[in-house]
Amino acid sequence: MKEINGVVLSWVVISFCFSVSSIFYDPSLFPATFIVSALTAGMGFLLHELAHRTTARRNGCYAYYRVWLWGLILAVFISIVSRGRFVFAALGAVYIEPMVLSSHIDEKGIRGVYGKISLSGPSMNILLAIFFLFMMSAGGIVAEISYAGLRINLWLAAFNLLPFPPLDGSKVFAWSKIVWAIFALPTWMFVLFIP
Repeated sequence: MKEINGVVLSWVVISFCFSVSSIFYDPSLFPATFIVSALTAGMGFLLHELAHRTTARRNGCYAYYRVWLWGLILAVFISIVSRGRFVFAALGAVYIEPMVLSSHIDEKGIRGVYGKISLSGPSMNILLAIFFLFMMSAGGIVAEISYAGLRINLWLAAFNLLPFPPLDGSKVFAWSKIVWAIFALPTWMFVLFIP
């Protein structure tokens, strides 16, 4: 129950952070902007973390989402102070109990498991970006929401694929530089060239 409460709280906070700019420009738009943020940024964050958790559990690890209270506070504070121009999205993380070395799992094998677990989050954001790209063909308000979802999820994937600890990209890079490049380089290119 504590894990579910943390996930829901994080979803609400990140949705607020991505919609807070409307409060400063036209407060009447906040409810609609919040809903759009919940469907795009909030969904991207939620599915990213659940992908980590599911992949870890499928690989024999004990994994659970834990909210970071200071991360929530910083996220709200920074988004309000910056009037929504900057979002600090470190609200919590999936914690994984370390795997134990055994005769059939060596250090390289563990690095591979953690690399796959780390890759699953950004991969989910890439899949969501592709989904939103296809939804843009619907036109109208659906296309506008989908465009926001495309940009936000590409940004989440690109940021998380940076090869610096504690980001996901550092574990993917340690596991396989080729796999890291296959996912990271095209994602960064799309982020840079999509207006």
